[in-house]
Amino acid sequence: MPTVYLHAVGLDKELWAGSLAGEDIALDFPGFGSEPSVEPISMTVLADHIARKLDRPYDVVGLSLGAMVTQHLALRHPEVVRSAIIACGGPETSPEVSLQRARESRAGGMASVLETTLDRWFTPGALADAGHKGVEYARRRLLADDPELFARYWEAMAEHNLTERLAEIAVPATVIAGSDDHAVPLAVMKDMAERISNGRLEIVEGPHMLPLENREGFNLAVERHLEWVASK
Repeated sequence: MPTVYLHAVGLDKELWAGSLAGEDIALDFPGFGSEPSVEPISMTVLADHIARKLDRPYDVVGLSLGAMVTQHLALRHPEVVRSAIIACGGPETSPEVSLQRARESRAGGMASVLETTLDRWFTPGALADAGHKGVEYARRRLLADDPELFARYWEAMAEHNLTERLAEIAVPATVIAGSDDHAVPLAVMKDMAERISNGRLEIVEGPHMLPLENREGFNLAVERHLEWVASK
């Protein structure tokens, strides 16, 4: 059974270059990578956009923004989701914080939000490593982004709130939390796993951007999830 991977805001499917195997696929969200933008951008529009690209049930792996869209996808289009991995993306956001990030990118461009974004995503050790491939990919990708598009995505995330609907997610779901994730704390992800009727929690050592700082640990957690689903 192939797996579909969904990336974080501001990045693209290149994020998953070290995770794909066999028939696995990684998809770009509208406006990122090679995917044309759409209007409007909302969580439901993004979930519907991904669903149209899936012709059968997949195991869906989402990180950060991708994790939020995965939740909407599982609720709106369960026919294309065999199972879900929800990594470092909670069931709701702070609208005030999300809208502030939208305002900042519009006002100052991507350079103005680069360092605060990287600080949320990586550990100080990774940021201090001048040759860190994950950090350099994220830096390059963010600086190439359209600040208006980035802002529109943050406005879409400001409306993300599925806390009271998590019990409706019927597919097997693994919630992956980073042990040092300061963007989405472990307590939030633990509560989320408990609310999903067929959910389980995996804690992987590392920060918010787990696949870029602990690819091996993240991939092993995905493998354990797939084994768990296959055993059902």
